[in-house]
Amino acid sequence: MRTIIVPCGVVLLLVIAGCSSSDPTASDEYAAPEQELSSDPTTTEEYQELEQRLADTEQELSNVTAERDALAVQIAAKDDRYNTVVANQQAVTEIIADPTAYGTEEEVLDLLMEYATEDAVMDDVALGSIGMREAWRETVFWTDSDIETFATWLADDGSLGGSLWVWSGTAFNGEPFELIGVNTDIYDENGLVTYERVDWPYQAAHVEEAIENGSR
Repeated sequence: MRTIIVPCGVVLLLVIAGCSSSDPTASDEYAAPEQELSSDPTTTEEYQELEQRLADTEQELSNVTAERDALAVQIAAKDDRYNTVVANQQAVTEIIADPTAYGTEEEVLDLLMEYATEDAVMDDVALGSIGMREAWRETVFWTDSDIETFATWLADDGSLGGSLWVWSGTAFNGEPFELIGVNTDIYDENGLVTYERVDWPYQAAHVEEAIENGSR
């Protein structure tokens, strides 16, 4: 018997060659998933849909943020007007309670008009409608009278407010008079009065009679 000796290196080469040639599809198996991922239309459409949803969400977030910022500006403006009107109401109350302490008739009227627009109107349901400056002149200086304010009120946004007061003094005939009244004011964005309505718990004739001939 002849013994054939085969070098180990040759055997190893044959084994490797056999393994490599025994499965010709091995490289295709690795490539197939990548090709399938890139060529699958469903996967591409889902990705595009996801991108669109993300873009829509970002736009919605931007819109909500803009609305929030705009609302914050509006709230701040309302708060500013409210605080301004509160201060203005207090200032007017103090002036009409003791007008002579603030100067001459014209100086007092100038001061009162700082809290109203130039074209503001006082609409008195008993005495008629007149410009705010002349209305203050007739109310504060027309007769020897005083105005005592008992309560004020104001809407949360500072756009509407008013007060309850008593107007008392000396009528044209020298007799005393006393009238309870309430005013309702409309304020602009700067907290200035643009319109004032004056109401009385009496008939118009009673108000006129009280001013001319007294009410006590």
